[in-house]
Amino acid sequence: MEGRVTTTGDSQPNVRAAVADYAHREVKTIEEDATIQEAGKRMARFNIGSLLVTNNGAYVGILTDTDLARVAAARGLNPITEPVRSIMSREIASIEGHRSMEEAQTFMKSRGIRHLAVLAQGTIVGIVTLSDLLRYYQTRPTTPA
Repeated sequence: MEGRVTTTGDSQPNVRAAVADYAHREVKTIEEDATIQEAGKRMARFNIGSLLVTNNGAYVGILTDTDLARVAAARGLNPITEPVRSIMSREIASIEGHRSMEEAQTFMKSRGIRHLAVLAQGTIVGIVTLSDLLRYYQTRPTTPA
C-alpha cells in the first residue's frame, strides 16, 4: 500500500495511508430522473450505501441510504414515482486521493457524513466510506507506546 511519509516531532517517519489506497474505484451512479425505488434496488444489488447522481453524464449530487430512510420515508414519498433528484444532496463532499485517511475521518466527522468522493486532479475517481475508515484502522500498524 502506498502512502505519503510525514515526519513527527521526534524525526521518526510516519507512513500515512492515502485515501486513494482505500477508495472504491468503481463509482456507481444513477440518473437524477430515475425513481427512488430504482435507486434503492441498485444500492441493494451492489450492497452499497450511496450512488453518485448524474444528469447526462455529469455529476449533480449524491444519494445515500440515509436519504432513502430519513428523507423519502419521513416525507411519505412514493418511491415508485418520485425521482431521485427530489431527495439527493446536491453537494458532493470530496477529498483529494493523496490526503490521509485521518484527514478523511476528520472531514467526515465534522460534516456528519459517511461517504466522500475521491478526487484525482479535480476529477472523481472513487468513493471512500465510513466502512473503509474502519478497515483502515483495523489494519494499520500500531506504534509502540
